[in-house]
Amino acid sequence: MSSTIQNFNAERYANMRFAVPDGAHQHRIANFLDGETAKLNRIEGHSHRLTGLLEERKSALVTDCFSFDSADHVPSLPLRRAVKRWIDYRGATPSKTDSGTPLVTAKNIRNGRIDLEASREYIAVDAYTEWMRRGLLEKKDILLTTEAPLGQVAMVNDTSIALAQRVIVLRAKEDVCSPEWLYWYLRSPLGQAELDLRATGSTALGIKADRLRGVPIPLPALSEAARRLHRLSETVAQVDSLQQQLIKQRALITERRRTLVTAAVTGQFDVSTASGRNVTEGVTV
Repeated sequence: MSSTIQNFNAERYANMRFAVPDGAHQHRIANFLDGETAKLNRIEGHSHRLTGLLEERKSALVTDCFSFDSADHVPSLPLRRAVKRWIDYRGATPSKTDSGTPLVTAKNIRNGRIDLEASREYIAVDAYTEWMRRGLLEKKDILLTTEAPLGQVAMVNDTSIALAQRVIVLRAKEDVCSPEWLYWYLRSPLGQAELDLRATGSTALGIKADRLRGVPIPLPALSEAARRLHRLSETVAQVDSLQQQLIKQRALITERRRTLVTAAVTGQFDVSTASGRNVTEGVTV
C-alpha cells in the first residue's frame, strides 16, 4: 500500500477466508435476493420514470411562460436590447492555486446553477481584482456558457467567484427586462432553440458574440413578466420538491439493497423464513 493510493493485493485477496454454506442454502439465499432486489429494481425504475415525467412537466411550464398569442402584441427584440452589460471571459485562463477564490468555468454551470463541486479550481485571493478587470460581478448577473457545452445558464447569488473559459456575463436592463426573465428565457426550450439556431462548429457547438446579441427575446410589460414569473416559480418549486423526494427515495433503495444483500450472505437472518419485510432491522453492515 502506498501513502496516498490503495493498491490491489491479488495474493491477499486470493487467500481471504470466508464461510461457505452448503449448496442448497446458497440457492435459497440467491433466490431470496433475486426476488427482493427485483422488487427494489421495479420501484427504482418507477422513480426514474416519474423523474423524467416531472422534467417534461417543468419544460412545459417554462415554455408556457414565454408563449404569447399574436393578440398579446408582445414585441420580440434582440437580446442586445435587454442587456446593458456584456462581460466576456471566453478564452481566459488564469494561473491556478490550491486554494483561494473559486474559479467558475463552463463545467461549473449546469442545471440552472453554479456547481462548485463539479470542478474545484481556484485563483489567489490577491490576484482576484487584477484577473477580473474585464468586469466585476454583481448579484443577479446571468452567466451563460457559449460552448462545450453551449447554453448552460446560472444566476449569480454570491459574487466572490472568478470567471474563466467559455463564460459570458449578461447584466439585464432592468427597466426593460428583469434578470429573472432573462435567466428563465435562456433556460427555456424556446431560448435554447434560438441559441442552437445561431451556433456554429462541427464537433462542439459555440456561439459568437454578435450572433448572441441578435437572439430574440419576448419582452412583455414588466408587470406581465412578473406575473408570469411568479406563477412559474410556484409551480417549478413544486416540481423540484417532488424531484428531490424521488432522489431521496432512490438513495434509500440503494441503501436498502446493500444492507439486504450484506445481511443475507452473512447469515444475519434466515432467508428460508424471511419475507423481505423488515429483515434488516437491527443488523450491522
